[in-house]
Amino acid sequence: MKRWIGSGLAVVLALLVGGAVAVSAQATDSVMPLEKYTTPKGRTLGTTYRRELDQFSAHIYHCLPWVAINKHGIGFYRPKWATDDSRYLSVWIEIQQDEDREFARMGTERRASAMLSRYAPELMRRMADLKGVAADTNMDGFTVILSWLKPGTSGKGAQPVNETLAFFVDRPNGLEFLAHRLAAPEMMTRAQWMVFDGEQNLGKPALQLWEDPFLSTFKLKDHKLPAGVTC
Repeated sequence: MKRWIGSGLAVVLALLVGGAVAVSAQATDSVMPLEKYTTPKGRTLGTTYRRELDQFSAHIYHCLPWVAINKHGIGFYRPKWATDDSRYLSVWIEIQQDEDREFARMGTERRASAMLSRYAPELMRRMADLKGVAADTNMDGFTVILSWLKPGTSGKGAQPVNETLAFFVDRPNGLEFLAHRLAAPEMMTRAQWMVFDGEQNLGKPALQLWEDPFLSTFKLKDHKLPAGVTC
């Protein structure tokens, strides 16, 4: 299927050090190249887990075919706000979806909360399941960045605009949450996030996180996996 793409440079620069500026519809260039890492810690993580990151990229490509991974959107990035060389295992996806009246009627905060609940916990779980990653103390946290088309900006003659949510949680709290030892409301008090309307930074609006089984239950109609691929 055709994968919808579109991203803003200003958003990239506000979120991650050394971020990506395009979107990849293929799994081949979605992982951050080793030469892009600027510190020994980053290069060590990128080298150690290169195979796992490639596998994660392929998993998203085949198992979540309605999303596209940002070019170099998977890697061990340092959040822009970090004061040290903290390396967060990061994934940035673009979500393709049709215009929906109910979604459009939600305010920006509610849409961001819905996308956060639908995608972030499950993507974090899949990242934590990568061999060796969860136990590596050099991996300081998880970053999930989600972009989707803002309702009402896809009509004839309209200029498409992305809404983007960047969500960050450190490794200890992220793993406690995934192990069901930390409730969602408490985890949200320990996480950081930013929301963008196009390239306008809306800061940290009040968001909620609730249970949403979408990624573990939704199947795209008529989508066939290649031989040997399981989700």
